[in-house]
Amino acid sequence: MGKGIVGAGILKIITESLYDKPIVVFREYVQNAADSFFKSMNCGIVKDDLFCKIWHENECLFFLDNGNGIIEDQFQEEMRHIAYSQKKRTLNIGYKGIGRLSGISYCERLIFVNVVSYEEEKYQEYVIECQKYNELKKQDDYSELGFEELMDQIGTYYDQDTCSDVKKISRLLFRYKEILKKRNRGFLVILERISPVLRQTVSDKGLITDLSWLLPVSFKKQMYEMKNKEKELFRELSQPNEENIIPAAGFHITYNDISLERPIDKSMLRDYTCKFDLEYATGFLTFRGDKIQIEKGNDFYGIRMYIDNMLLCDETELIPMLLKYGLIEHTTNELIQTVRGIGAMIYITDKVNISSNARRTFIEITDGDALIFLEKTAILVEKIYKTRYCLSKYSSGKKNLEADNQKLNELKNAANAALEDLAEEEIVLPVEDNEERKSFSDLPDTEKKQMIKKKLTKEINEQIKLYLLQVTSFDFDHALEDFKIWLKSI
Repeated sequence: MGKGIVGAGILKIITESLYDKPIVVFREYVQNAADSFFKSMNCGIVKDDLFCKIWHENECLFFLDNGNGIIEDQFQEEMRHIAYSQKKRTLNIGYKGIGRLSGISYCERLIFVNVVSYEEEKYQEYVIECQKYNELKKQDDYSELGFEELMDQIGTYYDQDTCSDVKKISRLLFRYKEILKKRNRGFLVILERISPVLRQTVSDKGLITDLSWLLPVSFKKQMYEMKNKEKELFRELSQPNEENIIPAAGFHITYNDISLERPIDKSMLRDYTCKFDLEYATGFLTFRGDKIQIEKGNDFYGIRMYIDNMLLCDETELIPMLLKYGLIEHTTNELIQTVRGIGAMIYITDKVNISSNARRTFIEITDGDALIFLEKTAILVEKIYKTRYCLSKYSSGKKNLEADNQKLNELKNAANAALEDLAEEEIVLPVEDNEERKSFSDLPDTEKKQMIKKKLTKEINEQIKLYLLQVTSFDFDHALEDFKIWLKSI
């Protein structure tokens, strides 16, 4: 292998390290479809005419889109080379051009079909024999192979005149003829005879929900129809901003003919739903005004970060990385538990200075911009933590400071300030019945007795703790008398 030539070993890194979770194949092939959609939209195609169809059938997984496809004279080279992709970093998600190989570990044959003309049945095809690749990488001379040499051994290109099975491809495409007729172009990826681990993924009952959180889909229609500021928020996120970037650009994506939508509905929003700006990203969070805690039955919790509306990471990846870079304090577990008490989505809008890494699970710390962005994200997490702490102190105070209005008001003001800092808007905590306090002398005797009982119980408990710390000899039968004697002595 010559100097400067990319080695075959890069494919092992890609398939066994960078893409180590089966659901990654959905992300990568839909990313390619979305990139094609953005390119089509830049050429004047209406977003509503663009579709991505995913389906599972006969041990095969299919990804079809009616985007621009690949220019005919570039198709073969793009399939044979690593990082040959013509995508631009400012316009596309998968600019590194390696996502197409993610399926190699999860099937026996990986097939790419470039639909040059649907009406004329003109197709280009590239077939990768994944089993042959698995055999080659076990051989001693595998590391000596260049990447192109490897692809020549495991991949076969068929042009429009030599396509392996035109009738079979046309039969597959006929299933979605209506969307292909709109553009007369498209791209089809076929994972033939998928692996057991991928079969388990596609058979999982929660797959639809997982895909609905993962892929670039729209919010449910009801989110755009609310008669309040939330309606404007969701509409704003779904429309071009000043830089002509749509933070939450959603496309028509189906799995087994089930339309995918972001799984958020009105019932999942808390007391407050507020937009925030992180300079390189925008987003929103929703939270309760009385406490920040996990809500049973509400699947919208934690922080999800997106780039081009494709899930990049959630709090399980975000929090440890912020801690790793020293941008935040406290422990991983308490921070994860804290942010799961709210629901938040971060949409990266700056794709020039902020880019996803090869795993598509976090941000590369390659320059000052990336660090500034993560610092701003860390500040948001700290605000959530502070708000939770202040609300918890206030809640505890309402239970334990019945006769101390001044202290309770201080806790309430601190909670209010934290909420307003988090929401970046004015928030007034509601007045609760037990806060409208009368003076002790105005209370009826029954309430006086209850308050005295609580006060005595609290103070005696403190004295008992102090007594037990100081006492050096114990007499169980006379414990009460000994305690009374000790009380008189202090």
